[in-house]
Amino acid sequence: MTSISTDSNQTRSEKTQSDQTQSHQTILLTGGRAPVTLDLARQFAAVGHRVLVADSLPHQLCTCSAAVDKNFVVPSPRQQTAAYITALKEIIEAEQVNWLIPTCEEVFYISAGLEQLAPLCRVFAEPLAKLEPLHNKWTFIQRVQTLGLSAPKTWLIQTEADLKAALAEPEQLVLKPVYSRFASQVQIVAKPGIELGIEPIKQPEQQPVEIDLRPDKPWVAQAFVTGDHYCAYGVAHAGQLTAFAAYPTVFTAGAGSCIYFESIEHPGLLDWMKTFVAAEAFTGQIAFDFIESDDVLYPLECNPRAISAIHLFSKRDRLDHAFLEPDEQSLPIQPQQASTAMISLAMWLYGLPSAIATHRLGLWLQAIFTAKDVIFQWRDPLPALHMGMVLLQFIRLSVQRRQSLQRVSTQDIEWDGAPIEVSVPRLPKIDR
Repeated sequence: MTSISTDSNQTRSEKTQSDQTQSHQTILLTGGRAPVTLDLARQFAAVGHRVLVADSLPHQLCTCSAAVDKNFVVPSPRQQTAAYITALKEIIEAEQVNWLIPTCEEVFYISAGLEQLAPLCRVFAEPLAKLEPLHNKWTFIQRVQTLGLSAPKTWLIQTEADLKAALAEPEQLVLKPVYSRFASQVQIVAKPGIELGIEPIKQPEQQPVEIDLRPDKPWVAQAFVTGDHYCAYGVAHAGQLTAFAAYPTVFTAGAGSCIYFESIEHPGLLDWMKTFVAAEAFTGQIAFDFIESDDVLYPLECNPRAISAIHLFSKRDRLDHAFLEPDEQSLPIQPQQASTAMISLAMWLYGLPSAIATHRLGLWLQAIFTAKDVIFQWRDPLPALHMGMVLLQFIRLSVQRRQSLQRVSTQDIEWDGAPIEVSVPRLPKIDR
């Protein structure tokens, strides 16, 4: 029997189904550990929707949020996939959920279980067969090229011979696993005599390049492109872009995730995303990393899930319409220009040392004093207070597994292309 623990927040007044207007929906968000999920929950709840959240971690950012009507602790999507799908089915039926919206990499497991979940509610995700080629960094670049769009020169690395051949190319290279996240395993290979503008990690003529290359872990090598780095995010319905936001990379946590976000207007990125989602007839959330060099946009990778651009939208933007009730007359919904947000703790831990080292202290100070924090809100302060418990949870897992905090934060939800078994023989009862 699958056990689901539930935590009902009493900080919001309870609303019965009959009290809600027809437009008010019951929405189940997954990935309650993520700041983007907390932000989505707040935006949905602020306009009257009932929000439920499910995650496999006992301590989540959404656990104590006033925006969340109920919080569920469910089995791990990666390690107990069938039980995870069963738990979601149970919640959907018991709570009369209208929409299931994944936010993080659990989207791949939900997509694998789409046949079981879709009859119960609207699931905002494509089938796995459509998501995998986008998540795969090699097949994504191939798809971009078939559409006639620019892409960095890319090589698939499956064997030592492939690696040797790629290293023999004249270009500076970026090496990364086909399935990866946070740039945690990226290696930049600098060739002697060519200026990169950054400190190289490896010089192959002086020492060998070593990567964790296995039959189940192929890599890609991409030609290093210099230019401005952007992240772009969209919500789409059947190939129509219903929401769009973009921000430049300014401050990051190490080489990976952005921790400061500033909305920009970039017609080129908007047109590129419209072209791509239309060609894919895509439905769901989708995001891309870009380098713009000499007015040419080069997509580096695709993330068919939510990213931090969600923090740039406010209640008045009505992002919920992009998900639930897209209006063709006012699409795509975009955040207000010059909207800024930050993860405050990360800005102190990572942003400040980076700002000092790169002589950007003035920019950092401006960000600290003007950007909104994505976690703390005066009307919903408990998630910020609970964040200590969330961090202690990750620290404990990091020590136990001898892995980085970043690694353990996604280990139970990430997907690296392995076959997913989701067969569920029967629907168990909820243990209360």
